[in-house]
Amino acid sequence: MKEMNKQELLARCAVLLIIVGLPASVFAYQHVYLPTTRRQARVIDLIARAPEMGGWSPEIITVNKGDTLRLRITGHDVVHGFAIGKLGIDVGPIIPGEVATVEFVADQVGRFTYYCNVWCSPFHYRMRGTLEVVDPAAPDAPVVTEEKPSFVGLDMDSPHEAAFYPASPPSAARGRAVADQIELSPLGDVRKQSPGAVFQAIRESEAAASLSDEEVWDLVAYLWLSTTTPERLAMGEALYAKNCAACHGERGGGDGPGGRYLEKRPTDFTNARAMAGGSSEIYYAKTRRGGMGTGMPYWGTIFTEEETWSIVDYLWSFLFVE
Repeated sequence: MKEMNKQELLARCAVLLIIVGLPASVFAYQHVYLPTTRRQARVIDLIARAPEMGGWSPEIITVNKGDTLRLRITGHDVVHGFAIGKLGIDVGPIIPGEVATVEFVADQVGRFTYYCNVWCSPFHYRMRGTLEVVDPAAPDAPVVTEEKPSFVGLDMDSPHEAAFYPASPPSAARGRAVADQIELSPLGDVRKQSPGAVFQAIRESEAAASLSDEEVWDLVAYLWLSTTTPERLAMGEALYAKNCAACHGERGGGDGPGGRYLEKRPTDFTNARAMAGGSSEIYYAKTRRGGMGTGMPYWGTIFTEEETWSIVDYLWSFLFVE
């Protein structure tokens, strides 16, 4: 009997410990630990308005390296988006009247562009701000804003047009079969050459003497699409859809809803002869610099080099098929 009473007493103590201890632990976590943790984060309220109504407020945010930031983002008019270039931060849609929150550690010194990535107005491309991260240990050190200009001296703005392009889109699959039948001389880095120039070089070679013009273009399509990977194409497709399609159109025809507001129509990537006369190098440089005089913003402060190349690789899918 005494043994039973002892066991019953222990059981009651265990129940009491659970009843009292668990709520106490939850209370301590919510009212002691979390507030202490949250006090360590620097909270910044960021307001999104259409560019013609002021854009981002504040437009410049300066923090120290190592700061934990909590951005609370609200929209006051239409749906916006929020992303920070080169940091991999994309909050998604900012719904009017709601608060979107993102928390991260500013662990890289530099100037980073935050921007709206949801079409919001004819001046959508102007909706950008700057996150400046400085090192308290070296506050006077120069802050890197962008890598050195790419391809200095490259003729990016003159029209480039291929002399010939077939009526049907060249096929990489057919080109692969052609490549197995002939032996080509080294062509060098195709990124530095236009498809039109490579077509001409192959056309004039002895190895292609028996090929039709259409077969040579199939071979060019194979060479171009073999320089990328499915993963890179998927990255480029996603970035294009998020950042480029509003003006250039989902299928690259220069017919996106934002394009109608620009003085100069956006580039039509399905204009085969015009596209095939330019090189990947040119399209990479134009993307990073922006289309001067066209209304296209510069993307060099937003996209990494890898991201930019993935977009360029994806552009060729408007001309060539698998």
